[in-house]
Amino acid sequence: MKKMFISALVFSCVSTSGVYALSRPGMEFKIFQFPHDRIPRIDGKTDDWAIVPAEYSYGTDQLDDTEDGHGTNIDRKDLDVKVTVGWVKGMNRLYFLYEAYDDFWDFERFNPNGYLNDIFEIAVDGDLSGGPFITNEYITGTKGKIANHFAFSGVHAQNYHIFTPPQNNAWVLVWGCQPWISELPWSNYAYSYNFRQGESGKLVLECWITPFDYTPYDGPERAVESRLVENSLIGLSWSILDFDGGKRDGHYNLAHNVKMVSDASYLCAFRLMPLEDRFKKPIEARWTFKVVDMDRRLVAFNDESIGTITSWLWTFGDGTTSTERNPIHEFTKPGIYYVVYLDVEGPAGKSRTAKYWDVMVK
Repeated sequence: MKKMFISALVFSCVSTSGVYALSRPGMEFKIFQFPHDRIPRIDGKTDDWAIVPAEYSYGTDQLDDTEDGHGTNIDRKDLDVKVTVGWVKGMNRLYFLYEAYDDFWDFERFNPNGYLNDIFEIAVDGDLSGGPFITNEYITGTKGKIANHFAFSGVHAQNYHIFTPPQNNAWVLVWGCQPWISELPWSNYAYSYNFRQGESGKLVLECWITPFDYTPYDGPERAVESRLVENSLIGLSWSILDFDGGKRDGHYNLAHNVKMVSDASYLCAFRLMPLEDRFKKPIEARWTFKVVDMDRRLVAFNDESIGTITSWLWTFGDGTTSTERNPIHEFTKPGIYYVVYLDVEGPAGKSRTAKYWDVMVK
């Protein structure tokens, strides 16, 4: 019932065109796709990110001080940051590399609200559902606030207050009703720095998080991960809360609107980019399948080969073949396991991929 309630609220925030307004219209940021054999180690080091082109990194010049009136005129001798975002096809994770110089790192002040600490804040909306995700203006009063928190706060989009660095506390304060998303297997983190409280210096934070379409207070059993799909858009933004001696020195924001911390309609558009050509083989046979009707032994095959392909040859393992690119095949002979081959050919040569026993029909 709670999930249906949230879905109705989220749907009401979407425009009739199916796409709501994001911050910084007309601007699209990019998320780098890591090859499967180059997934970053979470160790606080930057060497795994050396393969990422500079165009995927976003620095201080993209930020706006949305609270203290500095605008985009940010003194880089005071604070200078660079954020790079990556993903891996087939994994519902967003990888972050946060590199920051600060002239005064403030991180030893305990505060029950968790605010008197330099913070890197991430807000993510994996399915572009839009709308508020921390507070609901229609739920008021003491009992309403409690209901708002457990049924609404952080449910369809998530906010991470990441301490930079943490000192005698957890690495992140999840602003929402689901603190479990800050732990393995839904996130991981590592830091690298050599400064002390009040000193200047450079910090490296490396982490990954799992975005969710639905993430309730009572744990992952009913949660729904956002499915990250190549070339699709997600809502994402970040801000930096900079404290100097317990006083906030700035609130620097990629969305140029502080509402991004609690309303996904104010996030930025980020595209999950395809793998760059330099990481691809000139030609490689790849395919997936789906059993359409088990009783009829009907299977749909989908070609996902890499490179320019001019011909396809499917061998289904039951004595039949097809030269269609995406055939739908009926296995007339009863059985359980089939060995299916796909041979492709193009200007770069030939390639074959077989899957043993993956295709099972009765």
